[in-house]
Amino acid sequence: MALVRLGPNYKFQTELRTRGAWQPGQTAISDLQLVGGGDPNLSGRVIPYQPDSRSGNPLRAIEELADKVAAAGIHEVDGDVVGVSTRYPGELYPDGWTIDDSLYSYGAPVSALTINDNTISIGLRPTSPGDLAEIELRPALHHFLILNEVLTDSSNAADIHIARTPGSNEVVLWGTLGQNTPPPDEHRVTDMPGVLWREDLAMDDPALFAAEALCDALRDRGIVVRGEARSEYRALSEVQTSASALDGTLLAVHASAPLREAIQVIDKVSQNLHAEILFREVAVVTRGMGTIQAAREERQAFLGEIGITPDSTGVALDDGSGLARQDLTTPESTVALLRYMWQRPDRETWLQSLPIGGVDGTLEHRFQGISGADHIHAKTGSLSHVHTLSGYIETEPQKWLAFSVMVNATVGHSADVLEFIDRLCGLFLR
Repeated sequence: MALVRLGPNYKFQTELRTRGAWQPGQTAISDLQLVGGGDPNLSGRVIPYQPDSRSGNPLRAIEELADKVAAAGIHEVDGDVVGVSTRYPGELYPDGWTIDDSLYSYGAPVSALTINDNTISIGLRPTSPGDLAEIELRPALHHFLILNEVLTDSSNAADIHIARTPGSNEVVLWGTLGQNTPPPDEHRVTDMPGVLWREDLAMDDPALFAAEALCDALRDRGIVVRGEARSEYRALSEVQTSASALDGTLLAVHASAPLREAIQVIDKVSQNLHAEILFREVAVVTRGMGTIQAAREERQAFLGEIGITPDSTGVALDDGSGLARQDLTTPESTVALLRYMWQRPDRETWLQSLPIGGVDGTLEHRFQGISGADHIHAKTGSLSHVHTLSGYIETEPQKWLAFSVMVNATVGHSADVLEFIDRLCGLFLR
């Protein structure tokens, strides 16, 4: 929907503003607003997507904006630094997301101001047996209050537990970390050398997190901030008919990568938060308000244009990512969507966004031993006891098949289900 409604070259814009007046040469401003425009890739991610790429500085975009403030000759912020996330009004968590989801990166809160996917990574390194394991945070901000009770032992395993009360920034870690514990998957530790255990935790107040990061970056550049970091959101009760207007003076802008590259990230790595952001951004552009209800109405219209309705092919969708437990769809409706996108002029952009069998994204380690798996371009989908795969298979040169496989209510091992799907797809390869 985003590709069709917004176009492959659409860009998001993050702004720095002050509510007061400012002229070049003026060294002090009354306050500083970091205004989120929906950019999902304000992070250290490599764009365009590259398989197994090593992510860079997670606060790179924030530091670039701080550089622009310094370059403008501003030496002092008399008031607060405010993270403004009013573009998408309403709750940060869609209905149907569970309490457990909110702890981890895949259930990060949906915000128009998103830094580092609204997550902080906690890594642990072993020390000497009997001593507390060493903690590393990335980015190294003091957003969480962490009670570390993880002891190092001489084993070859990690037995670590984590707890955080919903809505709290207090995190408790306990258990043991063996000195000989095998490291996590390589792609998860390239930016945290020596870490043998890692978890990516979602924060509960993403706009505040962004404001805190900007405060630190400004002070590192010698800019005095006299106030504090704050966050600003907009409730559904405050929504009129359009996105809120921003007053004051524009100081600096950060433009995003084009939408075609954002879509590639979403599909390749299955990024829920980014999908939710695009869901709301389409509503801003087409309906003048970034509420989830406006997004649902626009999606219903979009699917109706394809011929996908609850009565025809069977679909009942609530959120924008598929994480909501009440979401329902069918292989028939999914194939109808795939056929529609194949006939679009931006087919290649769409096709290139999908993971490739045995090559990259969520299919990098799938289709083991199946010849020609790189002719499968498809998107995974999974929840507890559910495994799906939908996309395209090049059965012969320039001959493509659209397909959708959905397996519900599984009780066996996930690996067996995934192997079944892989081998089923392999039957169509020549």
